[in-house]
Amino acid sequence: MTKNQNNSALSLHDIHNYNIDIDNREVYLHSSFDTEEENGVDYRSAIVFEKNIRYLNLISLEPIIVHMHLPGGDWQDCLGIYDTIKNSKAKIGIIACAKVESSSSVLLQAADLRVLSLNTNFLIHYGSISVDNEHKAALSTIQWSEKESNKMIDIFTERCMNSKIAQEKNWKKMMTKKHIITQLATKRDWILTSEEAVYYGFADGILGTKNYPNVDYIKQLLKKK
Repeated sequence: MTKNQNNSALSLHDIHNYNIDIDNREVYLHSSFDTEEENGVDYRSAIVFEKNIRYLNLISLEPIIVHMHLPGGDWQDCLGIYDTIKNSKAKIGIIACAKVESSSSVLLQAADLRVLSLNTNFLIHYGSISVDNEHKAALSTIQWSEKESNKMIDIFTERCMNSKIAQEKNWKKMMTKKHIITQLATKRDWILTSEEAVYYGFADGILGTKNYPNVDYIKQLLKKK
């Protein structure tokens, strides 16, 4: 095996086993393969992601691309990823494919650049909770869930403020927030196409279009941010 072939084999090993392409500064975010079901983010996938982003930040501050294929997952682990992206000194762009649902639609908002593949399914809803049989514990869980739901609404509201729909309707912050709350109240699962997600400001663009033609071009855009 030649040196180039050996390097390629090592790179492929890292991509499939550690979800990181070190040379190209690309990270893969998806459900853990340790379970048969696609459960989304859990502590395993979150910890691997956090390690990978930290490692790439230590190497250099060149932009990082995250390839995300994720149907949500554990809320707290998703927020851990959200904070990791926000705290990264290197700019991070997320390219999402197939599904951006539940809590993964929230963590997407942390990125410096958010790009969806054309047929990505974008879904927003309130999370589900399990309540303890003991009264005070149940009440505490419900109160916590309410706070976290408000946190989610605030994240989407901030992103929507600069959207095309907000500009067209001349929405101020309270009107934007009210519209999002209404959508969730009436639809429960608020499902958007990739074009609609861009229209609402929940994504910046669509992969393969004139403004976001490919991964290399997206990396160049990140350098300018």
